[in-house]
Amino acid sequence: MPRLHQQVDAAADEAITALLDQAPDEQWTDRFLRQCATLASQLSLAEVKVEGTRIAFHGSIADARALADAVIALVNRLNDQLMQEGNLHAGEE
Repeated sequence: MPRLHQQVDAAADEAITALLDQAPDEQWTDRFLRQCATLASQLSLAEVKVEGTRIAFHGSIADARALADAVIALVNRLNDQLMQEGNLHAGEE
């Protein structure tokens, strides 16, 4: 885990990387990035990118583990939401 600074320079600072089991589709990626933007100040996220099976994010908090845990929780929450929505749509058909 790279060292985080009070002020983040996404061009110079190393990103924290989370790996996904598979590359997400466009719907998942769009919703994930929107939720990250909504929670950016709460999570102290400076920049988030989804590239294939990799999520690269920059943060400016001292507790890097808490930031990584928050991003993982967001991924899990989004996966649960989409699974529930898929189950609802399947039940309607």
